[in-house]
Amino acid sequence: MANIRFRNLDQIQSSIHNRWQPIDWKLHFPWWTIPPKVRILMYADGLVRFNGGLFWGLQYVKTLLESRAYAYVDFDIATAHRNGTDPSASISGAKKLTDLDLLNKYDQIWFFGYDSTPNLSAEEVALLDRFMAAPKLGGVLVTGDHADLGRGIAGQITRAGQMRQYPAPEAAFPVWNTTLEDGPDPGVSYDFNDQSDDRPQAIRYQRFPIPSSRLFERRYRPHPVLCGPDGPIDVLPDHQHEGEALAPVPAAGDPKWPTKNEHQERPYVIGWGRIKDPAATRFGQEIGVVSAYDGHTVDAGRIVADSTWHHWFDINLTGIAPLPSPYAGFDATDAGRAALKKIDAYFLNCGVWLSPPDKQAAMRNFGWWSIVWTDRMVELPLNTPVWRFGEEAIDALGRRAPRCTVSEWILDFPIFKEKIPRHEWPMLLERFQLVNLPFEQFVAGGDFAPTDAGSRCA
Repeated sequence: MANIRFRNLDQIQSSIHNRWQPIDWKLHFPWWTIPPKVRILMYADGLVRFNGGLFWGLQYVKTLLESRAYAYVDFDIATAHRNGTDPSASISGAKKLTDLDLLNKYDQIWFFGYDSTPNLSAEEVALLDRFMAAPKLGGVLVTGDHADLGRGIAGQITRAGQMRQYPAPEAAFPVWNTTLEDGPDPGVSYDFNDQSDDRPQAIRYQRFPIPSSRLFERRYRPHPVLCGPDGPIDVLPDHQHEGEALAPVPAAGDPKWPTKNEHQERPYVIGWGRIKDPAATRFGQEIGVVSAYDGHTVDAGRIVADSTWHHWFDINLTGIAPLPSPYAGFDATDAGRAALKKIDAYFLNCGVWLSPPDKQAAMRNFGWWSIVWTDRMVELPLNTPVWRFGEEAIDALGRRAPRCTVSEWILDFPIFKEKIPRHEWPMLLERFQLVNLPFEQFVAGGDFAPTDAGSRCA
């Protein structure tokens, strides 16, 4: 395993399959409900390539998204290049955003920009505003790297362009934003090739409060983008000179940051990296590596901003083929593979979280339907308490989706109060305070328990 190299699609697909064991639902369950198709446009410029090129491209991420690692969503990926210089793009030729049918063909746009000079036309910016506004609510992901890299196609985008630092520190020692973990190569410290080993950077994630079943207890979770099936996503690929993700504070009444019912949604930095190299000027300081904006609360599209496209490029994920181990990428060791599964979940979560509300609802419905006939649900007696149905439902859903996604599916469901029978309402407070059962169990149980209220007991 030490000399694994990814140079073709078969190797990447095998790596992903070994980690995720995706189910071919169409083959094995042809009668099953169809998961929603989420259409993502990956849009690049300059030296960025989707397959090959300066940093080996985005072949790994694209293949992962198309693998159905999350069974409840079917990502459909198209790729386009602004300058028309990438023969691997699925849409050939040079394409401005106005050349693409954004409002009808795509749910999300992911920008992987290299050029530094802002060059979107006023018509393109206006088109993106419509893409992110009601009723479309299209999602946007913006990336770049050090200095002004990426600003060309991302810096002018409303809201999203303010969620990355321009200019970020240069790619020059010692002022760069280096998040490298020192690699295993003897005699060389914090060098560029360390980004291609099996050692990710550790990140600190923002802790968001969630309801607790216990009085005076505080509970927290990461943002859904950084919440994986196996727990919080606390690692990302490292890089020698990242940009920086920001959370600007909107001015009251600023139309670029819309308000609904007197609530003006603001972005948040949801993950921070740390500069580990003692020789760096900012040694020990944290930098924002991911920020997020939940525009759905104000009838706008969601946004994720990443500090660097190096978190996404093959050179950081699959290693450097001409060099021997230890630069064989994450799949070279057990520790690397464990880290890569968390990083995989980050990529997949971006696709899920950035989806419009109608696609979110369809994912939730597929998730619910996929567990209805699991053995643990079917074998519960009719007189099982509603909270026990919820407990089993949450456990089954948690085997298919990140825990934060499961909570969103449960607590965002608009009719859960109607699903819990009135005779059980007085018992809720007692259960929460004395038995310490999470509120989600009652909500989920209300959706899955038999509809004959007289057949249940608490």
